Amino acid sequence: MIPVLSFVVIFSLLILVHELGHFLTAKATGVTVEEFGFGYPPRLIKFGEWRGTELTLNMLPFGGFVRMHEDDPDAPGGLSGRSRKVRALVFSAGSIANLILAIVLFTSLYLLGALTPVERPGAGIYYVSPGSPAQEAGIAVGDTILSIEGETVDDVSEAVALIQAGVGKPIQMSLSRDGRALDSITVIPRVNPPLGEGALGVALDLPLERRSYSLAEAVPMGFRTTINTVRAIYLSLRSALLGEVAFELSGPVGIYQHTAQAARSGLEDLIELTAMLSVNLFMLNLLPLPALDGGRLVFVLLEWIRGGRRIPAEKEGMVHLAGMAVLIVLMLAVTYADIRRLLG
Repeated sequence: MIPVLSFVVIFSLLILVHELGHFLTAKATGVTVEEFGFGYPPRLIKFGEWRGTELTLNMLPFGGFVRMHEDDPDAPGGLSGRSRKVRALVFSAGSIANLILAIVLFTSLYLLGALTPVERPGAGIYYVSPGSPAQEAGIAVGDTILSIEGETVDDVSEAVALIQAGVGKPIQMSLSRDGRALDSITVIPRVNPPLGEGALGVALDLPLERRSYSLAEAVPMGFRTTINTVRAIYLSLRSALLGEVAFELSGPVGIYQHTAQAARSGLEDLIELTAMLSVNLFMLNLLPLPALDGGRLVFVLLEWIRGGRRIPAEKEGMVHLAGMAVLIVLMLAVTYADIRRLLG
């Protein structure tokens, strides 16, 4: 139940913050917003009105939405009739809100206690692949491998060598978590792991230790971590487009798997996952694809290039409608792939 609840809360928070960015920016710039809904229709109740906008609670508990005139330039007070600057600001506000959320979450993570690399014997677990032998054995991000088959592990290279020496057969591992030793576990490293995963299904580096920081330290660290995450996602996306690495996408099923794993690991891992997903949502929505905020920004840019001459509203609407259909098909395909991976 906790993984399901965590997934609903995280997914709702990400979408709600995104739509809240659009909503507050539209109101601040004088754009008429007819409705701001918590969740998706059908409508359950109407809370009331705020500055001419209906505030509603809807049945499907995922995020929210902003209802305003985006495609009709003749609608009174609509977004489509405003200047390029206002439209660009409103279209980008949702993604900016997700970026701000990521900064806040990473900052709070450093305040609560973040996993920090330290120089000491052992090999730290930085990532555990869903469905891997490591996950099935209960190994979690932040654990430190102390010994394998009775052999003390001093560094990553020793851990890798001992794991490889035991592929296909049960091996005994001793680990520590948050400074305390765990009971010895038995795990069987895979002979033929999936592409991009090792025999155990983990990423290793220096041992990790959870450390808390002051607000003065945590805020700049939160900014830096957010920037580094944006850079890492950009580089991964570029490598995938160039064919250097496999192109992988996760839909709701895949995100649920990661959420369930983080929920089992603790609050800090849930906060980190939410921050990572918020950065992903920031970048995804700014992609220049129809139906996304980045696609709408492309039409604003085209209008500027064309000296103020706009693409007819009905043609732009058709492009976004077609883009939405493609995105739905893509989401169904990704979900199908996630289910296939889940079923092995």
